[in-house]
Amino acid sequence: MTGGVNVDTMQNLFNWPLWHWHFEVSSICTLKCPRCPRTEIPESLVQTQLRLDFFEKNFTFADQIKKITFCGDDGDPIYARDFLSIVNFFKQQNPSVNINIITNGSYKTPDWWKNLGNVLNENDQVHFSLDGWDQQSNEQYRVNCDWDSIMSGIHSLRENTTAFLQWDAIVFKFNQHQIDNMKSMAKELGFDSFQLTRSTKFGSKYQHYNDNDKSDSLEPDEEFISSTHRFFREVFRFNGRILDTKPAIIENTKYYNQVKEINKNKNIIPLCLIGTKGIFVNSQGYLIPCCWVANRYNHTGLSKFLIPENNISTQGIENVINAEHWNTFIEDFDTMTECKNKCSAHLVDKKYATTW
Repeated sequence: MTGGVNVDTMQNLFNWPLWHWHFEVSSICTLKCPRCPRTEIPESLVQTQLRLDFFEKNFTFADQIKKITFCGDDGDPIYARDFLSIVNFFKQQNPSVNINIITNGSYKTPDWWKNLGNVLNENDQVHFSLDGWDQQSNEQYRVNCDWDSIMSGIHSLRENTTAFLQWDAIVFKFNQHQIDNMKSMAKELGFDSFQLTRSTKFGSKYQHYNDNDKSDSLEPDEEFISSTHRFFREVFRFNGRILDTKPAIIENTKYYNQVKEINKNKNIIPLCLIGTKGIFVNSQGYLIPCCWVANRYNHTGLSKFLIPENNISTQGIENVINAEHWNTFIEDFDTMTECKNKCSAHLVDKKYATTW
């Protein structure tokens, strides 16, 4: 489906690695997780979604894209009205594209998951964000979740797809002694792997936690809290199945070497210009360097990117990609707190930058 837009043409001005895209197709979610921006700062939340025609109009180069991540800072992708059609659109243009979906998994029917599974193949991944082992435990953080629909959805998806399935769990006080139990459940349910995440968003460290006495009922023991500004993730594989990451590593290495040449700020290794982090499009159609910069907390410079000339819906993707204001961003990463926290050179080496 290659049309008037060509990846090589689009990336030559600022060397954007346009082979990996990250879409927030929906800012809508059925859950009320306490450390989510939609719960903590609801006043700036815009609930909207991207429709199929947005992608059909702007991503005429879809056959050239190698990886797509569907996950939101505010919403869950499965609640976008056109989600199945959007996934099918990209698969029709490039059956080998790697689709990566992160979801809480609630409130969809087995038939819906069957339809999704029939579109996906062995190149794809679906991550279920589950922090408990039943309704009562999971809803301690995933408030408003529906465990029965999650379980029926997992069974349906596993029966109807060869995609790689992963259970993603964050460690909290209520589940820190049940990790082995959750891992066993994941294996029994047919997941290919289990990911354990150590977070930083707890009272002793978290600037948005407002309890005056700093007693945080969610905070686990110190060993289960990340010691850096980034979450720490550990993956346990069950069946020896490993996704083929060689194509991504080749692309990442090419851009890593390129960035090392052009990057004047040696304190930052920008994953957005390497392709390890997909270039981010939020649910309003704004192009943002990555999902870290896109979150709505005050410590980011998100407002720099929420400008009319940066909206793909109104300006068209090629005009947005090649806009001159990206010069300022690319030449001066130190203006962005998230860049310093997440892409600092002392945290990112070549191996991390090309395989993350």
